[in-house]
Amino acid sequence: MAALRPEQILKILELTDSSNMHRETILIPLSTEDEGSVTILADRRVRIVVSSNRPFGDWLTELRALLAKMNLPTTHEANSLIRVGPT
Repeated sequence: MAALRPEQILKILELTDSSNMHRETILIPLSTEDEGSVTILADRRVRIVVSSNRPFGDWLTELRALLAKMNLPTTHEANSLIRVGPT
């Protein structure tokens, strides 16, 4: 299990930004897993775990294709998920 480098996290965020996903809805653990995964959590946030078995660039290309197929919250939809101020 390796740790993600800051530049890898930025590449993932650039990808999710280009998919019109709000950054507050993205969870990226700092550790990798064998296969990696993308999971939509109960609160509609998206957990993205990087694969430790594939080169990062190849995995990122696969992530782009996967995100395009998923019904993910857009920036507009995510604004209703994000709470600002006291709850």
